[in-house]
Amino acid sequence: MTTTESPVKDTKVSLPTLTAMVIGSMIGSGVFLLPGRFGAESGVAGALIAWAIAGAGMLMLAFVFQRLATRKPDLDAGLFAYAKAGFGDYMGFNSAFGFWASACAGNTSYWVLIMATTSALFPALGAGDTLLAVICSTIGVWLFFYLILRGVKQAAVINRIVTWAKVVPILVFIVIAVIAFKADVFTGNFWGGDGNYSWASLFEQAKGTMLITVFVFLGIEGASVYSRFAR
Repeated sequence: MTTTESPVKDTKVSLPTLTAMVIGSMIGSGVFLLPGRFGAESGVAGALIAWAIAGAGMLMLAFVFQRLATRKPDLDAGLFAYAKAGFGDYMGFNSAFGFWASACAGNTSYWVLIMATTSALFPALGAGDTLLAVICSTIGVWLFFYLILRGVKQAAVINRIVTWAKVVPILVFIVIAVIAFKADVFTGNFWGGDGNYSWASLFEQAKGTMLITVFVFLGIEGASVYSRFAR
């Protein structure tokens, strides 16, 4: 009895580790593109509206996953498990394929960003689209696959390190932003555009940044997969 239970027990991880796994899956290239996109598309008010709408929507989505996990705890294989259970094999397959395709696209964009950033030190990487960049990115992807294949605990350790590598630059940016904050610049561009308040202008600003704000939250659905590893 002990021998059959130990492998299952070994796959369980702690709440902080699970939290790090979800945060790590959410923080991708999108969050690092935020300043440039918001600076070009929106003022302060438009950005706040976009964040409020996207944040509220993602919070509702999180509540949906929470309710599904409570009512159907046996469905712990991710989004496609819910689609399959509710609508059949065809919808389950399409859900799984769509999620896989989006994950491939997300990983591609993330590694392109990594290579493009690293090109400041190694110019041969170019804009992330050179042969060397493709080779390095491919090695990185397969390395992570190998770590995950070895087991969730080994992958969780690496994920925790990577998560900190993502979070620390964001925290540093926040500290620098607080130190360099200028109230006149903040209020001067509060309404964006020509500085005049109008609902039409705010709507266009929020619409222009809505895609990137939603993109930043992608990965939250991974919690439905990681829940199987909770103690």
